[in-house]
Amino acid sequence: MFKSITLIESLPDSILLHIFSFLDGPDIARGACVCSRWRNVAYDDSLYRALLQTVYKVKVKDGLAKGKDCWRSEYKRLFFNVPTELSETLTDHTDEVLHISFSHKGHLFSTTSKDCTIKVWEVGYPTKLKYDFNFAKKFKWNFTQFSCFNSNDTRLLVSSVKSGDIDRRGFVAILSVEKSFDLLKIVCMDPSQLFGAWLNIETFLGGSLDINLDGRALVSVHIEAFDVGTSEPISTQDFTQYSNDIITEPDDAKVLFTFCSETASLIKFLTVVKDMSSDRPINLSTKPNESVENVMHDSNLCTGNCNCQLDLVTQAYLKDGVTSSGENISASAASASSDKSDSRLIYVTGEFAVALHQVGVKLIPKDILSKPDLDDVESHMVMHVSNHEIGIRPDWKPDSSDQMIDLNGHVTGLCLSKDNRYLFVNCRPWVGQVNRDDPWNTPVLSRDIEIRVIDLWDLSDTGIRYVGHQGLSPSTMCCFVFLNTSDDYVGSGSENCRGYLWDRSYGCILSTYQHGPGVVNAVAFNPVNQEYFVTVSDDQTIKIWRSKSEMAKLKKLENNKQK
Repeated sequence: MFKSITLIESLPDSILLHIFSFLDGPDIARGACVCSRWRNVAYDDSLYRALLQTVYKVKVKDGLAKGKDCWRSEYKRLFFNVPTELSETLTDHTDEVLHISFSHKGHLFSTTSKDCTIKVWEVGYPTKLKYDFNFAKKFKWNFTQFSCFNSNDTRLLVSSVKSGDIDRRGFVAILSVEKSFDLLKIVCMDPSQLFGAWLNIETFLGGSLDINLDGRALVSVHIEAFDVGTSEPISTQDFTQYSNDIITEPDDAKVLFTFCSETASLIKFLTVVKDMSSDRPINLSTKPNESVENVMHDSNLCTGNCNCQLDLVTQAYLKDGVTSSGENISASAASASSDKSDSRLIYVTGEFAVALHQVGVKLIPKDILSKPDLDDVESHMVMHVSNHEIGIRPDWKPDSSDQMIDLNGHVTGLCLSKDNRYLFVNCRPWVGQVNRDDPWNTPVLSRDIEIRVIDLWDLSDTGIRYVGHQGLSPSTMCCFVFLNTSDDYVGSGSENCRGYLWDRSYGCILSTYQHGPGVVNAVAFNPVNQEYFVTVSDDQTIKIWRSKSEMAKLKKLENNKQK
């Protein structure tokens, strides 16, 4: 018996491919479920190359990103694995939320705020508050501005500020994450914008600020190291001295570097990274090539009514917030390795009092903590900015940067890539001509922020730029806007009530994240799951964003619980 052929069945593949080119991704995926012939046409890579260009504005003429195998898998990633879905809004803070930091294992994150608390959250669903410490209640400080975990996630560094009538004072507090959030140590931090950084598991860096009174018009910033390995918890009876700001220099404070300036040009954003000057360039791809699924149903694209079934995948962090033992071993090994090698101190400074515009780099030898302080160093009279007292301090020889990278703008935030190869810098460029002969001149800053990328292997500007976010505060009081990166994405806050996310390889904006009035101060990716993204804002909220893939997993877990 002769079988009649329909018109659609008689069409050549080239015509069918042209028809498919008018469909969006989910409709193409539904078409792939019809029959094997349609599936073969729907898998044609040219369809997804065109979708990336039209939907995501990818410059496809530049080709696929390194380590990626086809346009179809790239479209699937951008459609299904970018954290664009709002899953939770946390409202426990009572004032502007200023910063967020993840633990290295990805099972915790901490937030700081103008309500002067540090809150530590357990990653899961729903997100749970694990620890909460109120510095305003105990010490009468004004706000917490920054926090970071040490490399094995046993200590949390918190940077706080107390504002007076004519000045502001900074403090660093260290809390134990493994022992009921005990307070282990408090030191003064001047200038407060240093924030603090971990040198190794038990040692952190801070600073002190002196004004020389011996006839030299110099301001000195001393970068100091403090040990917390043997610190006992601070008892309740000792809280009084900290609330009255009677904080003396700890006996274990060790001056590592002294930077001097005649123009009151200070230092901010301390960051420590393994020295890579002798390393060979590494492969930018930190993720194995994604394989093309050889299946009839494309569950990663199909969102309509078809019989496609999503994979039943449950992440360990959703269950108990702990990654695999391999992750823990990796983190410990990295910590041990970094303690045995030279590091680099990265910081921001400049020749202008307000428009800080240079990234400074200084080598930290691995044996720097074991070197004794010189006994024959002459002393001189200084005024300690932290307590306005006049005292005698050793006249340390001023240090100079090993290298300065001029950015011609104001740095509002910086972060390291996951592999520590690249430094990402949020910068508001100068507008118009700048009089470099006047160190007190405040250049006009652009309203547009640029993310610039510095290769730490050779300390060069790569020329890569991520743009679209804004800085709206006056040039004389430019505020912090923190950013973060993952393997595939770059995220940043902005002063126009939104967070932003770019594709790291293609540079295109993938999503914006709406908040209420004010600045989105900081963003962060979960370090073990880049499909989990957090934004914090002046609107007092913490918003957690997950990918479509992650949301589907949560939905399945919820359905399984209800059965």
